[in-house]
Amino acid sequence: MSVSISAKFSEKELYAVDKIAKELGLLDRSELIREAVRFYIGLMSTETVPRLRILRAINELFGSSEKSAGELIDEIRAEDEL
Repeated sequence: MSVSISAKFSEKELYAVDKIAKELGLLDRSELIREAVRFYIGLMSTETVPRLRILRAINELFGSSEKSAGELIDEIRAEDEL
């Protein structure tokens, strides 16, 4: 079964989608959006602690955190012990 869904993107977002799809050699925007949705669903179905570890590592790569991935993971471990 296949369902079609529409989404609104800003010009900046659409440019980024097109650029990434082209860099990855995907057929079109829809393929990139499908892959992103699959990634998100997979991430959300992961247990809480591993998901937080992944999100914090991603945040370190793209965010403004001054902490290393190892430091962020250590923080999660410390939170788990509470």
